[in-house]
Amino acid sequence: MFHDVELNNQDAKKLAQMGSNAIAYMREMTTDEIRTAFPQTPELEENQTYWALFGADGAPLMLASERVDIASSAFYNNLKPVMPN
Repeated sequence: MFHDVELNNQDAKKLAQMGSNAIAYMREMTTDEIRTAFPQTPELEENQTYWALFGADGAPLMLASERVDIASSAFYNNLKPVMPN
């Protein structure tokens, strides 16, 4: 079950305060965005999009090519995945 949410700055602060042990957000990212968020990532195919999972505090947690893999990882780790709009 996915929950789409629209976040403003205040909402983002509240999300972070809830703790990264309860909620994670997932989003689709380009290769360039991934290089910034996940600097330790090995070479990726150019012009591809990937899915990333972040803790409520913004810490990068996981990267995958499929949305379902990110969601599964969140559920497996007892995190409620949300997708910011």
